[in-house]
Amino acid sequence: EPVIRRAVGAAMREMGDQFVLGRNIGEAVKRGRDLIAKGYLYSYDMLGEAARTAEDAERYFDAYAGAIAELARSSNRPDIRHNPGISVKLSALHPRYEAVKRETMLPEMTERLLALAKAAKDARMGLNIDAEEADRLDISLDVIERVLSDPSLEGWDGFGVVVQA
Repeated sequence: EPVIRRAVGAAMREMGDQFVLGRNIGEAVKRGRDLIAKGYLYSYDMLGEAARTAEDAERYFDAYAGAIAELARSSNRPDIRHNPGISVKLSALHPRYEAVKRETMLPEMTERLLALAKAAKDARMGLNIDAEEADRLDISLDVIERVLSDPSLEGWDGFGVVVQA
């Protein structure tokens, strides 16, 4: 069993090295520099769980905002399709991201996502909303609709939604 455990651990580390560029956005950008210099682009995904507390949600929001600021340094092309992007998990932005808390959650979630979308727009980069569980589809669409209705995002074509089958 210890031999199998070590082998599985080594295989998982190898897979992680292939798909995870770093523990934070700075490490990821640094590790991806060679391919970026060759014209490759990355859409960065912050790994993490759903927020369980308000402190978790604030920490995840700050991490997303910091990542956008970091990526803005390399988002120097006028066409957002030629700049890096970022994916955001809505459940990381609010600890009560559920239909029964819709009335209190929706304004707070909209405010947070709108702030990130404005930052991405200013950085000339794309922002994608990661897919969530099927039971959150309706509230996800409500948040997305509210954010995209904000006039400050007019003319920005960088908002995307990830769909999983």
